[in-house]
Amino acid sequence: MRLFLCTTVAPAILLLFTLAVDAGVKNIEQTRPRYGQRGTTVDVTISGVTIDNPRAVIFYKPGIRAFDFAKPEQQPSRRGFAHGGYLDSAITCKFEIAADCPPGEYPFRLLTNTQLSHIGTFFVSPFPTISEPSEPNDSPDQANEVTSNITINGTLGHDLRDYYRVAVEAGQQLSIELDSVRIADQHYGDSEYDLAVRLLDAEGHELATNDDNPLHIQDPILSTIIQNSGYVFVVVERSVSQATQSPYALHIGRNRRPLVAFPPGGMVGTKQTFRMLGDPRGEFDVTVGLPDNEGPFEYFGDAPSAVRLRAGRFPNVIEAKSTDSTTAPITEVPSEDGSDGRTRDINTNGVLPIRVALNGIIDRHDDIDTFRLKVRKGEPLHVRVFSAALGSPIDPRLRIRFEEGDVEIDADDASLTDRDVFGTSYRAGGGRAEILDPSVVWTPKHDGAYLLEISDGSGMGGPTGVYRVEIEPLRTVVQTALWSKTFDWTESTRVTGLAVPQGGRHTVNVTFPTGQWQTIGCEFDLVAEGLPDGVRLLAPRLKPGVSFWPVQFEADVDARVGGALITLMAKPVDSTIAVESRSQENIPFLNHSGGDALNYVKVDRYILGVTDPVPFTVDIEQPRASLVRGGELAIPVRVTRRNGFDGPIEYSVRYVDGSVSSQPPTTIPPGETESILRLSAAPNSPLGEHPLAVIGRSLEGEIQRSLGAGDLLASSHIVRFTTAEPYVELASQPESIRRGERKKFVWTVRHKTPFMGEAQVRLLGLPKGVNIVGNATILTRESNKISFDLEATDEALLGQITGLGCEVLVNVDGQEVTQRTGNGSLRIDPPQVDANDRSQDR
Repeated sequence: MRLFLCTTVAPAILLLFTLAVDAGVKNIEQTRPRYGQRGTTVDVTISGVTIDNPRAVIFYKPGIRAFDFAKPEQQPSRRGFAHGGYLDSAITCKFEIAADCPPGEYPFRLLTNTQLSHIGTFFVSPFPTISEPSEPNDSPDQANEVTSNITINGTLGHDLRDYYRVAVEAGQQLSIELDSVRIADQHYGDSEYDLAVRLLDAEGHELATNDDNPLHIQDPILSTIIQNSGYVFVVVERSVSQATQSPYALHIGRNRRPLVAFPPGGMVGTKQTFRMLGDPRGEFDVTVGLPDNEGPFEYFGDAPSAVRLRAGRFPNVIEAKSTDSTTAPITEVPSEDGSDGRTRDINTNGVLPIRVALNGIIDRHDDIDTFRLKVRKGEPLHVRVFSAALGSPIDPRLRIRFEEGDVEIDADDASLTDRDVFGTSYRAGGGRAEILDPSVVWTPKHDGAYLLEISDGSGMGGPTGVYRVEIEPLRTVVQTALWSKTFDWTESTRVTGLAVPQGGRHTVNVTFPTGQWQTIGCEFDLVAEGLPDGVRLLAPRLKPGVSFWPVQFEADVDARVGGALITLMAKPVDSTIAVESRSQENIPFLNHSGGDALNYVKVDRYILGVTDPVPFTVDIEQPRASLVRGGELAIPVRVTRRNGFDGPIEYSVRYVDGSVSSQPPTTIPPGETESILRLSAAPNSPLGEHPLAVIGRSLEGEIQRSLGAGDLLASSHIVRFTTAEPYVELASQPESIRRGERKKFVWTVRHKTPFMGEAQVRLLGLPKGVNIVGNATILTRESNKISFDLEATDEALLGQITGLGCEVLVNVDGQEVTQRTGNGSLRIDPPQVDANDRSQDR
């Protein structure tokens, strides 16, 4: 497939993987079975690390209820995965799947008494689900006999293929889907998930086959009309020979199997008739009610997987095949009462920027569809193509040119940021079909008519080559994403998890990625919607342009242990400003070493869990002194131990402004309760007030698990500190001293930030053989000059010494502030020789 490239893993990366012991450990490594039928209750086993004492499974969308948790007496033996991950424990529970539960993927998190796990997934089928009946089944003689309309949870082991025998009738439709990459639930993988499917008649002749396709990428899908009654063989096999086990789900049904719909979208909150394309029986129409919210949605029909569609904000314009170009009307914004927007002909004097959704089909390899638009000079427009992301086989190319002049936009692919994919980083920008769909911000250079052209850069045009182009003025959007920069592009609950202990606090960092939208130009507050009772959000107010910020959750002592779905929404302080707000987590689920993420989970809400109390708390003092430019601030850190907990606690800064440096993670040894956190500011750090929080982490038995499995976390309150101008600036003239000489080294003082009392000044950078004699040098707010008494011995090296500076220690209300300032030079000369010595020498 065009989305994936074979690459060689560099030796440096291999070394990194070898050294990173336990780096890839997650709470949830496997969920079995992968599929269950709607309307049934399924026995489920969840395996991983530190998942004792389960309390709840919280799903990101409704339809499944988990209950009857237990820990089997026989726990799995330790099984290792790539990159240091492993599993060594398991729990069981039951998933009750509602009868009206839509098919598809159901992400979840497991809440234990102390943790909220990494993300896991489970899938729902419209068909009865069974386990692979028997092994071996790697030949026609050993084929498992199964019926149609069934989902099989299977595993392809060291054998190269699995055979299934299915009774069929002449004229019936047989649709086969094989899920492997899409249901993978380990973080690292390679070609072991690249499977293919073949359909054979009773004599072994091939009737149909599929490996890759535009809809499911590496997971096969095929549908055909059976010509003769009898039986057929469905063969699951590897595309690439691998010795590892590959879990899969095989769907064998009599259902219709369209691949795309036309038009591929419609207006939110309306009913739309779609023509389903790609089914072997031919096209057919369905009428679907669109969701009330803008974005992608799915139509399943009677199939186990969906046709992808999009709900937009504007009326559709359909390509007119009978003309050279299709004219797009000027569209007004829908009224607030929800009635449809009105359209006006392009030749009228429109007063609103264009808002429209263009829809068409690239039905030949050389087809070029053209739309005529009327726009205004200098008004930015967001132009987004949706095609490959909806299962279309084409790689769309977008060109926009002035009708009487030059091309202004010529775009092919896009970045993940252009497509609003934020969250945990990816190895590379590929692996997702969205990157084939262009997305641009276009500012027309002229008033008047432009021509927008869509073509296919890959030459894959055909009857299913659908596309949709949404055009609108730039909107102001605030998007939140949990900040995660961890080992090898992996989700880390230590930095993004939302487990809040009863009577305690937890702090996470949130980013505000902009993508191609306008950013908010005012102060705003973050509001958490959906919080459980007894839990509060504490987040400092944000100023315009902030891209990274701490948010803190605090739970009452009697808050109920459990989980909830929440969103973080931006609310401008000025209520007259209109802002859209979104939440997103985007997690690579099956990464490919040295390449792209082959599987991923994207959710539009966060899960927060309330856990049992943590046996320690962490507190930092509200700084009484400012952190001055070029200085260092010492902040006391204290832990309170409870319930006999005496283990080591590692603390680190959860949030600090990027212009401020903090010390590395620091461990408070067993039995101790105090430490010092030191912050330092660069000479050009921005002035102003900043939030600060630290996180304490238990280390007992979990010191090497970088992804957070097994961690007990407790956050300090968010405090505020100020970055200020230096207390003083010291400067000196170049000075010299001879060996054997004593001399004053004078520095002038320029006061910038007032302070009370005395400050001690140390001279830094003196070479060997040059010493300070006498008492310490003291500086007060009245000092204009200070001096150091220097003495040069015979050990002093001759020559110029540069880079001398001063360290100023100021005590502000008992809090120590250290500042470095000055840049002096000192020349070391030979000792003075008197006249008598010179005459004796002669």
